[in-house]
Amino acid sequence: MNKKGGVPDGIFYMVAIFAVAIISVVAFMVFTQVNDRFQESNNISPLGKDLMTDLHGKYVGIIDTGFMIIFVGILLATVVGVWFIRTHPALFWIMIPIFAFIIFMAALFANVFFAFTQNENISPSATEFTIITFIMTNYAWVMTGAIILIALALFAKGKSDIQ
Repeated sequence: MNKKGGVPDGIFYMVAIFAVAIISVVAFMVFTQVNDRFQESNNISPLGKDLMTDLHGKYVGIIDTGFMIIFVGILLATVVGVWFIRTHPALFWIMIPIFAFIIFMAALFANVFFAFTQNENISPSATEFTIITFIMTNYAWVMTGAIILIALALFAKGKSDIQ
């Protein structure tokens, strides 16, 4: 099967990044509650409590950094992959509304994430994630930059590169 990536793939990646951000924040909130119960329990040894505290302390750093690596990795893979797609410059005008739709969707996801993190139960967990919160609250701007990179890779090839 000779399937090339298209707009649905881009929207899928955008939704997947949004879902990973939401799941990461909720998982940390649940993990914090579980850790609190571990620390209050008399049935768990001090070693178990120390291990749980250690894992809880490392969670945000690992997930936040992993999110950034995945986000940048998907972006770089997309830009490199797009470079090898043969496109005619006339298609640029067709892509403008598609790019605008993707930016609109990113703004919508940013607003949903912002509203989600303003919940009084979720806000303390969300503020722990600096990278995820920054990317998701500025998702429209971040996706605009990604689209500019993708558009440059897609349409800025010389004639010798297109053949």
